[in-house]
Amino acid sequence: MIGQNDNINLEVNDKKKVILGFYGLFYVVIILIIVVVGYSYLGKLETFSRGDLIPATLAADTTAKTNVDLPVVKGTTTAPVDLVKEVVSTPDKVAKGKTLFETNCVSCHGPEGKGDGVAGKTLNPPPRNFTALTGWTNGPAFSSMYKTLQEGITARGMASYNSLLPEERINLILYIRTFNTGFPVIDQKEISTVDAAYSLSKGFKLPNQIPVKMAEDKILEETKTATEKVENITKSILNDKNEKGAAIFNKISFDVKRSVTALAGYTKWNENENAFVKFVSVNPVAKGFNVSQTGITSEEWGIVFQYLKNLFAK
Repeated sequence: MIGQNDNINLEVNDKKKVILGFYGLFYVVIILIIVVVGYSYLGKLETFSRGDLIPATLAADTTAKTNVDLPVVKGTTTAPVDLVKEVVSTPDKVAKGKTLFETNCVSCHGPEGKGDGVAGKTLNPPPRNFTALTGWTNGPAFSSMYKTLQEGITARGMASYNSLLPEERINLILYIRTFNTGFPVIDQKEISTVDAAYSLSKGFKLPNQIPVKMAEDKILEETKTATEKVENITKSILNDKNEKGAAIFNKISFDVKRSVTALAGYTKWNENENAFVKFVSVNPVAKGFNVSQTGITSEEWGIVFQYLKNLFAK
């Protein structure tokens, strides 16, 4: 029999179940609300863009590609530079470096070299702060600074100043070094590193510079010309029925066009007959030639060599 106490216990258990069920339902509802709100928020993220959050003038990315091309610059040769003498800082050199800095660098790096120039505020990443010696891409050593001025740092939007004379670049470095007393010492190792890289003690030759577009056009034109030459020579060999040299070439090659392409890519074969025979004999299959050339006489090698030499000379 179930007593009065048992009935009370059953009622309590039933109430507990109801309360627990209520709390369980409450947490499920809260979780559903969080999921719905989160999903709604994430769905709206795609309507935002970097331009909506940061003004375009402050988000200019100097690592991005631009349509600005290189100018045409005629190459020059500089006189030998006495690096040991030039790296010694003097008031006159620092003054010259300051003038160069004000002309070429202030707009980005600021008058005090803190990377806060007017133009620098629109760049991302920002220009180098010369008063701090950490975080440099190439480093604050003399050789590293010279490398930066000579070659530029394309990824950071730092232009090359190879149009300046070596002495002018050194003067500029000597002035920049006045922004902080902790720059590394310019020792013999630093001097040797720069001289080994750029041969300043022998005189430095600046190569001609042409726009990238012009260089691309020249490469395409040269490639087109080379391709046309291979096509014309291949046709001549295949169609010169009365030429003994053509007949011999067709005999030693199982793929005339591939063989002609190989010859066009390595011009030293035409120095003499032995060089030609050696070229054909080494790794012949990759060049379109038959593995065995035992049936070709010395006279025939001479005939086909002279025939090819004349074809390629046209």
